Amino acid sequence: MTTLPLSATPPLAHRPAVRGQIAPEAPAAAALGRLSKRPAAARRLAPFSRFVRPLRRIAQRAPGALGASTGRPPVPPLGRLPALASTLMLLLLLALILPAVPVQAQSAPDADWWSAIRRDDVSAVQTRLLRGADPGAWNPRGNPALTQAVREQSWKVYDVLRRAPGIQVDQPNFQDETALMYLCILGETQRAADLIQAGARVNRLGWTPLHYAASKGQVDTARMLIQRGAIVNAPGPDGTTPLMMAALSGKPAIARLLLDHGADPTMVNQARETAADWALKRNSTAMAAAMQAAAEAVHAQRARQAAGQAPDTPQAAAPETETDGADGATSFSRYFDLDRFQDTPPGK
Repeated sequence: MTTLPLSATPPLAHRPAVRGQIAPEAPAAAALGRLSKRPAAARRLAPFSRFVRPLRRIAQRAPGALGASTGRPPVPPLGRLPALASTLMLLLLLALILPAVPVQAQSAPDADWWSAIRRDDVSAVQTRLLRGADPGAWNPRGNPALTQAVREQSWKVYDVLRRAPGIQVDQPNFQDETALMYLCILGETQRAADLIQAGARVNRLGWTPLHYAASKGQVDTARMLIQRGAIVNAPGPDGTTPLMMAALSGKPAIARLLLDHGADPTMVNQARETAADWALKRNSTAMAAAMQAAAEAVHAQRARQAAGQAPDTPQAAAPETETDGADGATSFSRYFDLDRFQDTPPGK
């Protein structure tokens, strides 16, 4: 047998094992074994016990020990296993030794939180957010913080909440209304566009932001919504369309905008009411006449198309001046209640 010179003697981990010799234990395995004997560490290690024991067995087996029973040289592919097992156990050691980072649970906001939103107190809101206030919690009126900030027109707080970590910009309140819908009813076009950019939905089941913009005659906001894909003839929960809400508002500009973008004046809701009927409910006779004329024009055009004739001139437009009657603050839909939005004055 050839004897290697002293300088060529392989390190301990690569020397051929002698039959019956116990392989030296890897440092990570030894440290983990000592740590597991401590009661406190053992409790923390218990969930990992099913993984620790196999890893310790692998880490204890140096490459030369794999052939200890036969005296044969170690198998090269398996020589990487002890290093891998040692690395994994080092990670477990770090998890046991390093203190766990406490995760602060979100807390339900109290009256001071809602008062700060109403006062537009940015500093107080930011402080409470850092302390774990939950912006998704509802106030006694059923509004989350972002929607309540819009309702109060507390725009500084609104800007902070819109960028708060974990905020859900499209979270509905207990009436299934979103912050975007409130922005649209107020005519806050740029803020509404920014919120859409942040993920708020333009189209949704039930009442839509376009319904809310049309109900108050917010032409610029409605135009922005249409440009971003709002469905002009979207039915509300009872089949009410944005054009019906525009007719209720008595504002000819919003009705004209919707008609120009394909609003159907012949549609009816569950009560079999048209846009003209909604205008009459508010004593808006000029608006009702315009809606009726537009509906008749659509019926006539459909009849000609069914007969194979060329389409006629566009449908009648809404009146040029604001119609008579009430201002449309209250709708007759059993779902859509604008008075609910105005039951408290905005601001401080």
